[in-house]
Parts: sequence; C-alpha cells; structure tokens
Amino acid sequence: MASSDYQIYVSFSGEAGSKILNVGALSSEGAYLGLVLAGGGPYDELRGLAVDGSGRLYVANAYKKGSAVDVFSATINEDGYSRTYLGTLITPKSSKALLHPYGVAFDGKTLFVSSQDTNVVSSYAISGSSKKMPDAKNAAVASYLEKLDPKGDFYAATFVASAEPVKVGKKTPPAVDTKDGGLSMEGFDAQTVATESHAADAADEALAAKKQTRHSVRGLVVAGKRLYVADEAKDRVGVYGHKSGKFHGWVSTTSDTSANPNVLDKPVGVAVSPTSGIVYIGSPGNEAIFAYDPKTKDLSLVISSSTSSITADLPSAAEALKDLSGLAFTPDGTLIFGSRKQMQLFAFDPSTGTLSTFGPQLGDAPECVLVVAE
Repeated sequence: MASSDYQIYVSFSGEAGSKILNVGALSSEGAYLGLVLAGGGPYDELRGLAVDGSGRLYVANAYKKGSAVDVFSATINEDGYSRTYLGTLITPKSSKALLHPYGVAFDGKTLFVSSQDTNVVSSYAISGSSKKMPDAKNAAVASYLEKLDPKGDFYAATFVASAEPVKVGKKTPPAVDTKDGGLSMEGFDAQTVATESHAADAADEALAAKKQTRHSVRGLVVAGKRLYVADEAKDRVGVYGHKSGKFHGWVSTTSDTSANPNVLDKPVGVAVSPTSGIVYIGSPGNEAIFAYDPKTKDLSLVISSSTSSITADLPSAAEALKDLSGLAFTPDGTLIFGSRKQMQLFAFDPSTGTLSTFGPQLGDAPECVLVVAE
C-alpha cells in the first residue's frame, strides 16, 4: 500500500457540536471527505472501528438500548469514501458480555470487543465470503479463565473478565482477581447498570457525570502475540496472550522518574506502530501519550502537555492533548489522534517529535480513529 492509498476514519461522540451519528472520512492529506456509513441504523454513540482481512468495516454502536457491532462493505462506493451496510453482526442476544461496546480489534479471524457496562472483553470467530455479510460465532471462554475457575459461569465468549462482575439479567459471572488480570471499574452500580435508562442526550450525561464518574474497560489492540486492553479505572493497560487469554501483567508506570508525567492516567486509546511494533497509549487524565516496547517491557513518555517542541500552528501541546481520545497509525508510522475538547485530529511523528493539526476542525468530538486502505 503506497503511503497515499489510505483514508482516516473517525467515529464521533454524537454528543457535541453537530451531534454526528456516523463515521467521518478524511483523505491522507487531511481533506474531510464525508460520512462513511451508508444505510442501516439508526446509529447512536458510535465508538470502535476495525477492518477484517477482507476489508469489511466493523463499527461498535455503543448506545445501551442498541448495543451492537455492525458491518459494512469492503468495497467503497462511487463517491470515494462511503460503504454500504451489510448487517448487524453481534448484539446482546449473541452474548450478555456485549453491553455498551467500545473497542473492536482483529487477530486474524478473531474479533475482540470491549464492553464498558459489563467491563469485559469478549471474542468471536468470524467467517464467510469476503463479499457478503460475515458470520460470527461466540468463541469459547478463554482457556486461561477456565483454568482459573473451572466451574466459573462466565458470560459466553468472555476473553478477559472483570474483577468486579456486573449482573446482567439474573446472571452474575465470577470475579477474576486483578493479580490474574481482572479488569477494574469505578462509578458503576453493578445491580442497576444493565437495566438503567441510558442518558438521552449530552445534558443528561453531563448531569450524570457530576453525580458519579464512571470508568471501565476501553480501547484494545493486538500487537504480535499479545492483546493490550485499557483498564481505565485503575490507570493501566493489561497484557494478555492473544490465544489463551493468559495474563502477562499490567503496564502503568515508567522507570524514568524524571518524566513528567511518569504514570498512565485514565488510558483510553491504544495503537501499535506498523514500523516499530511499539504500542502507544493515550493517557487523557494527565494529557500525555506513552509508548510501551514489548521487547524490553519498558514504558516511556512520548509527549505531554508540558512538551514545548511543537509546530507553529499549535499554541501548545496541552491544547492538542486535552480530552485525548482515539489513536491510529498511518502506514509510514505517523500517529493520528483525536482531542474531544478541540474537536480536532492531530498528527504526531514519533521520530522527530513534530506535532501538527490534521485536517479541519470536526463537527463533533472524535472518539476512535482508524486508518484504512482505499
């Protein structure tokens, strides 16, 4: 794929500005092209984006009353950016693990999905013709979890479990201790999260946020033989075997005590560099981006609100990193990330430290970002 043969997709919060309930497309040069999702819906609170090996687009619809992963054609329409709706692939009827999905990521033909309101990662085996709607089958509960708790009644398809299980219907799955990789959460009432009425608009959500800050599992990415999962509530990223789900530890703190900051704070977005294999982690709580090297197992600070070496089109790095959201890499290793506060995408070159705006200001707050081949 030539460096210019890609587009950048961004999902929107649906809660700010023009309240866009769709996915936007930008060219590799940053020109805003239009809305990607053609047909299907209605959509609300779109989040994670991923493409499978056949080029089909998968989109997480996070709205609690319509939790789903929807699929769109691998073929781009004549307008040069939109894709046709193929169907809804996964819903809570597939597995109770799926509720308010956020992150989606592929490992071959396995699709991983993180769900905020059950606080687990589930996995699905994807199959079918590349030109048609795929099939999805619940993958078996991770063998690592089965060994931890052979009699555990986990939600179907659970790959990474919660340390603080959430009841869905009449079922409460077993807890997995954080020392064994159980995901944390805060601000959730486990007895009501599955049945409570979801906030109808931004005003309601702002009011709810004032009463109770909610944090749970967020972004995820597969890098090599590991699945990296953002455990937002406890300021860390979990590392798991991509096949068995075996827990390999938490990433949270740098060894460089002089770094400012030197710890993760409410991580959300994660992405792997195609040129170095290094995993980048967005840390919006302290307005920073970190890099984790799987080979050395070292976490290092890449850029923060205190960084001064930036380009002239930005008043400060702090402005770009306010309410940091999704991260994605272009084929040449440029990191694209979003700022919900600025309603803007930014481009960062890890090799030079150059930071600049990417494209025009957006009509809504960006959530997740994906780079896709045209």
